[in-house]
Amino acid sequence: MTILEAKHLKKSFDGVMALHDANFSLRKGEICGLVGANGSGKTTFARIISGLLIPDGGELFLYDAPVNLKSHLKAEEYQLAMVHQNLSLVPEMTIWENITLGREETGKFGFVKNDKAMMIAQHALDQLGVRLSIHEKVVNIAPDEKQLVEIAKALTKQANILILDEPTASLGFQQVQDLFTTINALKQQGVSIIFISHRIWEITKICDRLVVFRNGETVGELDFETQERDEQLIIPLITGQAGTLEDTRGKEERIQHALLMQKADYALEVTNLSLQRKLHEISFTLKKGEILGIGGLQGQGQEELLLILAGFLRKSSGNIAIQGKPLKIKHTRHAIREGMVLVPGDRQKEGLFLYHTVFTNLTYPKVSMHKGTLFLPLEKLKREVDKLIQTISLSPPDPWMMISHLSGGNQQKVVVGKWLSLSPKILLLSDPTKGVDVGTRSHLYAMIAELAAQGTSVILYASDNEELIAHCDRILIMFEGRIVDEIAGEEISEDRIIASSLNIQGPNHTENRAGGEK
Repeated sequence: MTILEAKHLKKSFDGVMALHDANFSLRKGEICGLVGANGSGKTTFARIISGLLIPDGGELFLYDAPVNLKSHLKAEEYQLAMVHQNLSLVPEMTIWENITLGREETGKFGFVKNDKAMMIAQHALDQLGVRLSIHEKVVNIAPDEKQLVEIAKALTKQANILILDEPTASLGFQQVQDLFTTINALKQQGVSIIFISHRIWEITKICDRLVVFRNGETVGELDFETQERDEQLIIPLITGQAGTLEDTRGKEERIQHALLMQKADYALEVTNLSLQRKLHEISFTLKKGEILGIGGLQGQGQEELLLILAGFLRKSSGNIAIQGKPLKIKHTRHAIREGMVLVPGDRQKEGLFLYHTVFTNLTYPKVSMHKGTLFLPLEKLKREVDKLIQTISLSPPDPWMMISHLSGGNQQKVVVGKWLSLSPKILLLSDPTKGVDVGTRSHLYAMIAELAAQGTSVILYASDNEELIAHCDRILIMFEGRIVDEIAGEEISEDRIIASSLNIQGPNHTENRAGGEK
């Protein structure tokens, strides 16, 4: 039984076509994956069928009847709910207040039934296996916990159709497994689910069927009841190219590069770095031109380490030296002046000015560090921006487009590209490909590899172990604020990373060498 069907949906923003022929159907009790490159129209489509956007053309049917969803409230009347890629939580409210916001029950005299609301919120968290106090304010919890609260909020709406837009982007492996258990339980109850994700392995594991969007239109469909759950069948549909996307460097090339790194000069030396309750005596070295990975379960201090190096957090103790020069990094300007820059984990809140142009975002770092005459060299800046747009392969290549109108992947290209004009010595990357498609991910890592080849040193924190394995010369594993293992060369493997992340001393697990060669 088909309960939702979209035919020939169209939507444009300021003349830019986001959807021009989107077709989609959803069956009762089905988990249908929706995949495509950034800018393919997935989120626009999801926002249309959840009542947040009105299409320019096309037809939408729910339960075999044509509908016109003019608002998200109208969509909720049809028992349709959405978990947003960009969270819709109120930071200063508690978890239980956020989960029940807008659907509070009132008593005889109009007072909100707080006890009932708390019980509903607790039940939703229990469904997901989340151990958080419902009385905690959202502002005080971690990004992955906020994502789980957003999902819990949707579950309380008792929806027949649930849209999950990148629900796992901030989650760790075990949290993903727990979410999948909940999704399968909902499926058994007859709930239909649209699952949007860039993680292809998730699609092949959880979905019954998938639909592929490319450039605003539906280009293919795979039914896993009759077809193989093979990632290699999906990637060509997403990219429009035959074959598969290869790693930027093969295994042998990475091993050879790691050997070269042994002779390279030190770009960064960190000794006994600590942050109260978060980091404990962190010591490591980084060579010139090296890509150093930071792995481990989420929330083990990886992001705090990068924030200290970038000047956003003040260390409790320890020493930092760049090219042998001891530094006291008191704020971000100190780090930037020394050539150490950060690509943050949350591009929209920490990496971009969303309501300014591509030109403004790409020139801001250089302008903020500008010394000299009162007037800015605008013509020179324009030429540099045009060159940067080519380097990062921005689409569309328009310097005057508002950043908020770009897809997530193109926004991420700008977050990385804005630092290139400063020719950084050390590039700090906090999960840089979170929420971007396979094509954009491949392009970003090709850029990073090229920067490393030119002598830029890179510290890469990634929540995806495959990315660390494919692109890093060495990997440091963090557990409870400490470096518990260093993995290099032929020792780099998924098994070793997982064992170290869980702090398991496996048979191939050697002594901690994280301090590096001195």
